[in-house]
Amino acid sequence: MHSELVDTLRCLSVHEESWLVAAADETDGRHIMRGLLGCPVCHARYPIAHGIADFSGGVRVPVALDDEGARPAEDAAMRLAAMLDLTDSSGYVILVGSWARLGAALREVVPVMVLAVNPHPDAGIGDGVSGVTTLDRIPVAASSARAIAFDAAGRLDEQPLDLAAALGAVRPGGRVVAATTVDVPEDVAVIVRDAKHWVATRTSGAPLIRLVRNPA
Repeated sequence: MHSELVDTLRCLSVHEESWLVAAADETDGRHIMRGLLGCPVCHARYPIAHGIADFSGGVRVPVALDDEGARPAEDAAMRLAAMLDLTDSSGYVILVGSWARLGAALREVVPVMVLAVNPHPDAGIGDGVSGVTTLDRIPVAASSARAIAFDAAGRLDEQPLDLAAALGAVRPGGRVVAATTVDVPEDVAVIVRDAKHWVATRTSGAPLIRLVRNPA
């Protein structure tokens, strides 16, 4: 987990929004490879192992492998950069499921920060690519990501992580890329599609509102 992305992460418990506090046991440059994230509001804890923060409650924490032989082709990363409209290195993008395999190669095209959500075991973590596992929500601040690439492979044990729920993480006007097998949500406008993928922009930018029970 890159230190720059820690401020973007949010607790998944229902309470007022708060950043998380990180404690590092093992680092690699600016990446926390082993450590703990803690919520100062509800004191929830989210462990970090192999550079991946576990927000799934231990349902599954994939081991990240840095296998040079498994790196994707450069042309695939170039195409993804074009679909996500990455013309500069500002902000960060979210790659869900099998898209996370393109994280390292994408950074060679445009050095943008990458958050891999429920990454496949062979997705390289480190050098600007961070990882989280989660069940039904992406644990980041609303409208904080510049783009997202999504596929159904990001689901954990048939849990309902879907694109409609994930869209809250993307800023208004941000790019959304998905396989044609993924239904197009209401809050996006499709720009182009082919036999394999569709590309859209997020049209609704209203932040997500969490309901907090009145203790009175």
